[in-house]
Amino acid sequence: MKNDHPAGPLDFDVSRREMLKQAGLVSVGLAVTPVPGWPASWFKQEVTVVPFTDMANYRGASRMAQDLRELTSWLTPTEDFFSIGHYGTPEVDASAYRLQVTGLVERPITLTLDELKARPKVEPTTVFECSGNSRGLVHGMVGNATWAGAALMPLLAEVRPTADSREVYFWGADTGTEEIRGQEYEQNFARSMSLEHVNETGPILAYEMNGEPLPVAHGFPVRLIVPGWYGIAQVKWLERIELGVDRLMTRFMAKDYVTLMGREENGRTEWLETSVTHQRVKSVIARVTRAEDQFTIFGAAWSDGTPLDRVEVRVDDGAWRAATMDRPDDPHTWTFFTFETEGLTPGEHTLVSRATDVDGRTQPVDLSMKLTRWENNELFERTIQVS
Repeated sequence: MKNDHPAGPLDFDVSRREMLKQAGLVSVGLAVTPVPGWPASWFKQEVTVVPFTDMANYRGASRMAQDLRELTSWLTPTEDFFSIGHYGTPEVDASAYRLQVTGLVERPITLTLDELKARPKVEPTTVFECSGNSRGLVHGMVGNATWAGAALMPLLAEVRPTADSREVYFWGADTGTEEIRGQEYEQNFARSMSLEHVNETGPILAYEMNGEPLPVAHGFPVRLIVPGWYGIAQVKWLERIELGVDRLMTRFMAKDYVTLMGREENGRTEWLETSVTHQRVKSVIARVTRAEDQFTIFGAAWSDGTPLDRVEVRVDDGAWRAATMDRPDDPHTWTFFTFETEGLTPGEHTLVSRATDVDGRTQPVDLSMKLTRWENNELFERTIQVS
C-alpha cells in the first residue's frame, strides 16, 4: 500500500505548500501529503484554520501524542507515532538477539534476528490506538503505520502446539518492580491472548516500521503487532513467545487495562470487568478550515478492522448528516472523512462526529457507567468560535 492516500487529482492555481502556508499548517513535516477530500476550489481562495476553543487541557506534548490538528498524512510519520512504556526502555543488542518460542509445544525453537528476517515477509498497514486515549490528550494517541515482519501463525504451526495449549504469552525484555503483600519482585512486561484470537487477528512479528528498522522507542528489534487491537497488546522488545493453558494474570492483564462497566439488570446495577482487547469504533474531528463562507470539517475514524458503514457529523443541535469518507483498501487502517457546511453564524458552535461499522456498532452518547478510562470511544464534541 502506498504511503499516502490521495483523494485524486486536484485542480489548483497555487502550490500545495503555499495553500498549506495560508492555512497555517506548514511546520516541520506537515507539507508532505495532500489531505484527502480537500475540495479543489479551496486552492483558488484563501483558506484559514478555525481554531478550537476547547484545547486548554491538551497534554499531548508530554505524552508523545500527535496533535491531530496537524494531521495531513494518511501514514503517520514514525516520529509522530505515540509511544508508551510501562517498565522503561531496555537495551537490546541486535547481534545477540534471540526470540524463543516455547512452552506447550512439540518443537520449541529459538530464532536470531537474521533468521526471523529470512522468513516470508508481510507488510500490513494498521491503525492502533492507546486504550487510554482520551479527551485530555485530544485523542492524539493513535497512529496508522506500515509494519513489516514475519507472520506469527506459520511459526506456531511449525512448533506444533500441544492439544492442551489454549493461550499464547508474549514476553517483552522490559522489566519493572512489582509488589504483592509487601514483597517486591522483578517482572517482565507480558500480555497473552487465546489461540483463537491469534488465529482471528493474524499478528506479525514486526522488525520494520514505515520502511525502516523499528526505533528503540517502538520496540527494536522486534515487536508484536495485533491488527484491530488496542496498543497495550502490541508488545515491544519481544523476546519470548510461550504456549500455555491459562490466561496470563500479570498486572497488565488482571489489574490494569481492565474495563469496569455498569449495566442495569433486573432492577439493579451490575458491574462487568472485561479485558482491553479489540478496538472500539471511533471517530475524532481533527480540524476545521474556512474558505469564505464554506467550512470543511476534517477528521479520522477507525475500528477493530470491521469495515465502517458511515461517519456522520452534527453541527450544534442539528440533524446527523453523512460525511464524505475516503475509504481505504484495508479496513484495519483509519478512514479520513470530510464534511462541508456553510453559513455558520458568528458565535460559538459545537461539532461532533459519529462512526458506525457494518455490524451496527456506533459511538455511544454516554459512557457515564464506565468507571475506568480505558476504551473511551464516546462522542467527542469540539467547539469553535466563528467571527
